Amino acid sequence: MDHEEAKKLAERFVLFCETNEPDGVFAPDVFCDINVPEWRFQLQGEQAVLDWMTSELPNGSWVPSWRSDPTPSGVVVEVEQHYDVDGREHLSRNLHRLEVRDGKVVSWTMYCTGDWSPETQERQAREAPMIKP
Repeated sequence: MDHEEAKKLAERFVLFCETNEPDGVFAPDVFCDINVPEWRFQLQGEQAVLDWMTSELPNGSWVPSWRSDPTPSGVVVEVEQHYDVDGREHLSRNLHRLEVRDGKVVSWTMYCTGDWSPETQERQAREAPMIKP
């Protein structure tokens, strides 16, 4: 996958993360391996992915920053994802390895930092200020 193709697919994937609308990003039988703190689970099929994402983030999210790097068989996408939980802004940082065939994601492996509440975000800023954003 060349750099331009990878970037376009990454943009579509990030839009999915924000809207819960897959818009042709995934193959119908996409396989997902989701790794979250202290847990791991797998999903098969575009509808299973959509059902899970909608249950996790019913109002979608916003992704203020992301970057992507092409791989020989797809793209790796790193996102900072913000979302509302009971009127409070939470965030997570996630790494997504997307394997692609015929322009669609056939395998998605996600590594997630977990849900950061406003209190966790404040503690992190206080105890471990970032050198770079």
